[in-house]
Amino acid sequence: MKPNRKEVILQQAMELIIENGLGGLTMSNVARRMEFSEPAMYRHFENKQDLVISLIQKVSLSLEDLFLQFDQDAPPNVFFPQYFDALLQYFEKVRGVTLLFLSESSFNSSQAIRDELQIMFQGQNQRIVGYLDKAKDRGEIMPDVDTVASALVFLGTVQAITTRFLLSSYNIGTLDSSRPALDLFLRGVVG
Repeated sequence: MKPNRKEVILQQAMELIIENGLGGLTMSNVARRMEFSEPAMYRHFENKQDLVISLIQKVSLSLEDLFLQFDQDAPPNVFFPQYFDALLQYFEKVRGVTLLFLSESSFNSSQAIRDELQIMFQGQNQRIVGYLDKAKDRGEIMPDVDTVASALVFLGTVQAITTRFLLSSYNIGTLDSSRPALDLFLRGVVG
């Protein structure tokens, strides 16, 4: 099935972010890449904020799909390494996502963009909490583990690694070099 025009625009916008950083994302730059006029962009997106929000929503759906790829009944020492590796591979492949998270969440004055990022973060957090609650019910994690705090620690670990990735000019190295952070998380949850 051929992607619709809006989807192609979003793909090109993400490519611009990957190549030039968030500063390179303008309506005119995307229009130029699409080989049509800047006014034509406004038939698909109201403004740059609308474009960025659509990118965040696209990423959010991708992250949800990624999470759902893994067996929700697998024990934590199986589930988390698979999910962790998949997240890092996703962020390495679509490195513009890293810029989007760091730049937009930290420096954007648009409440609508911050709200959309919050929705994305809450979705990720709730999926992990839900998984941990079920694992706790199955007796696979320590009974005194705070699942909400544990989900935040997991997401914080992923964020720290993606920040290192961003600051090292996209040289994430091997996934094995990040494994000790995951192992520390798992020891705190599983024991």
